[in-house]
Amino acid sequence: MITLENLCFTYPGSDPVLENIDITVESGSSVAVMGPNGSGKTTLAYLLKGILAPTGGRITVDGVTAGSQTARDELMRRVGLVFQNPENTIVATTVEAELAFGLENLGVPRGEMKVRIEEALERFQLVRYRHTNPSHLSGGEKQRLALASVMIMNPACLVLDEPTALLDPPGRRMVRTFLGKLAERGTTIIHITQFMDEAGEANRLIVLDDGCITHDGRPGDILPQLAGYRLCGYTPRPMSLLDESARERPSRPDDGALVTFENAGFIYDRGTPFEHAALADITMSVRRKTATVVLGPSGSGKTTFLELAVGLAKPTTGTVGVDGVPVRAMAFQLPEDQIFGQDVASYVAFGPRNIGISGGELDRAVDEALSMVGLDPSRFRHRDPLTLSGGEKRLVALAGVLAMKPGLLVLDEPTAGLDWEGMTRVAKCLGSFCEEWGTLLFSTHDFEVVHTLAEHALVLVGGRVETVGRCRDVLAESGWIQSIGNTAF
Repeated sequence: MITLENLCFTYPGSDPVLENIDITVESGSSVAVMGPNGSGKTTLAYLLKGILAPTGGRITVDGVTAGSQTARDELMRRVGLVFQNPENTIVATTVEAELAFGLENLGVPRGEMKVRIEEALERFQLVRYRHTNPSHLSGGEKQRLALASVMIMNPACLVLDEPTALLDPPGRRMVRTFLGKLAERGTTIIHITQFMDEAGEANRLIVLDDGCITHDGRPGDILPQLAGYRLCGYTPRPMSLLDESARERPSRPDDGALVTFENAGFIYDRGTPFEHAALADITMSVRRKTATVVLGPSGSGKTTFLELAVGLAKPTTGTVGVDGVPVRAMAFQLPEDQIFGQDVASYVAFGPRNIGISGGELDRAVDEALSMVGLDPSRFRHRDPLTLSGGEKRLVALAGVLAMKPGLLVLDEPTAGLDWEGMTRVAKCLGSFCEEWGTLLFSTHDFEVVHTLAEHALVLVGGRVETVGRCRDVLAESGWIQSIGNTAF
């Protein structure tokens, strides 16, 4: 049993994140937690795990009350946590070693350890990556590894912080199926999610907003009351982020190719035993003043393709050419990979300052970029980036590249982990970007965003082009898209 009594938490120098939280979770329960970005969901997960100590109230798990370091250590042993950012937990140099790490710390006998590792590799579709360095995995593959590394230890209570945000449809379905089996087995599950479909599978739903509980009860009773939550990233008929008039853009003349791939390929660790081909024989072009989406399953080479397009990597075969764009910018799949500085304003100002913007114009650029992504400059300018929620970090990372008004904007999963309001805000500002400034190239697992923004689409499967062309044609013709449409949740 988990009991939270008058639980409060405040980060130093900021307003309270959680206030007066009272919750009792019976052993074996399956609880979904929803709420807008910044509502305190991730902080609640850290408190349950024992990573953070309450600033008020108390937490008790199976009779152990968080207080002393010994008690917090016991909480950490009893509670498994799958982080929102999978890279926060990966420590080993191979996938197999990563799976073994937690079992070794629990003192699991070697024979049993081998059996559990084989089962985890199979269940989470990681067999072929057994000897791969986790740093070479895609974002979705890292998330599967993070899930496997926690679930392999069979914790009595499992806390998951948006575990499916980076996953493709088969990966998302696999996680949901496995969580159902764990619940049947009696594992206590606390699942933080932005998806109503996932919340609907729990026995209980708790909704947080501004650090307080607004709803607590049966999902079937609460979900119809919630406006602005996502049904699922994969739906045969996606919801529109914008109204129809806002989505319609006048046809524009073809201004030619901005980025051209000619038989381009990329191999990681070329010439070593860890050699891995991420892309092969890519021939296509990204047209000027258009929005092009890159689709495909996890591990298909989407991130590598984006890095080649923006110039962060060079092809190992073939060529990638960019025609006359003075400023190119990319927001990464994991915002923690690029956010730095003492406060949000210093990070957002970094790019514009380096292209010659200064003084009052620089301050205006920062405020304008934050406002575009829905972050009030008066509230966020002086925030420590590390104290932001995952969704807020993603918006700050996007503001940092928008502030430069680049000719080519490259975004890797720009809406992963965002609530509906955040997705809508991002869609609007990216639509404006295409109209006013430049060319957009992005990857996503959110088909709402595809239907709202994309004019052209590229589907990668196994590092090769499966389908490319006008977005409407690709959605109708791609074999991969048809396969996930048949298995959508």
